[in-house]
Amino acid sequence: MKYLKKVVVVAFVMSVLLPLGAQKSEAAKKYVNLEIQWADGRINHVETLHKDGITYGSLFSLGIKAGLPWGMEDDNTAVLKNSQKHIVVHLGSKIAEVDGQKVDMGSEPVWYISNLYVPISFLATAMDGEVTHQDTKTNKVTVTGLSSYTDTFYGSNMGYIYMIRAAKGDLEITNAVTGKKSLIPLGIKDMNVNTHDLKINFKRSPQNLLIVIIEHTNRKTEDYDLYTLVFKNKGLVRKSIAHGVTGQHEILNEDSTIQLIDDNSIRIIEDGSGKVLEVLPR
Repeated sequence: MKYLKKVVVVAFVMSVLLPLGAQKSEAAKKYVNLEIQWADGRINHVETLHKDGITYGSLFSLGIKAGLPWGMEDDNTAVLKNSQKHIVVHLGSKIAEVDGQKVDMGSEPVWYISNLYVPISFLATAMDGEVTHQDTKTNKVTVTGLSSYTDTFYGSNMGYIYMIRAAKGDLEITNAVTGKKSLIPLGIKDMNVNTHDLKINFKRSPQNLLIVIIEHTNRKTEDYDLYTLVFKNKGLVRKSIAHGVTGQHEILNEDSTIQLIDDNSIRIIEDGSGKVLEVLPR
């Protein structure tokens, strides 16, 4: 009887310990090093899943890095999408959709530790890149040329959210408390984060005018378009747009006047009132 009790105890302990050991061992074998080189110059290193000779990438984490919000349309359908890219995968199916076209991924998606993985070769192609290197000795996989699809740019100041959508290129201002929105036409073109930078900055004049400065820079030429907006008591009083600016310009002068640079002229604006004091050729 004592011997039987010992056998039961040992069997119980083994049943508890062995699955834990098996999971750790399995996980160690399943992960490989993934190097992601983006078209905009970024490089990320992440662990990724390797199963049955196939390397998988995390659909959700790579989607977020590419500026693609993710969601579940239903229990079996995962989606990455914004105005520029739409990727749909289905659990239990090798067939996905990329921008409305059906694509054979070569293997079904895999759920592993609360994450959804799809073949990296499919995901790289769907994001305009490719798998360029696989090293079986170091367990390193390199993907190059992945595009970013960020299509919305944000700034915030004093309870207001300033947003520019790539599809429209205009400035949308939202009161964070009331939700009231206003739109200021800007018409910014070529808002592609793989080739351009967009920055939204804020300055306050000594007499409390809010100056919103938007720079849209071409990384190749380093030329930029400059958009300057002046607000008084939350209302827009002046706006200027200058295309193809090649050097930095001071917006707020030492004498507290404000320079508004347009395509053909520079307007000197009085602080406080927003009046035009002088117009100079650019």
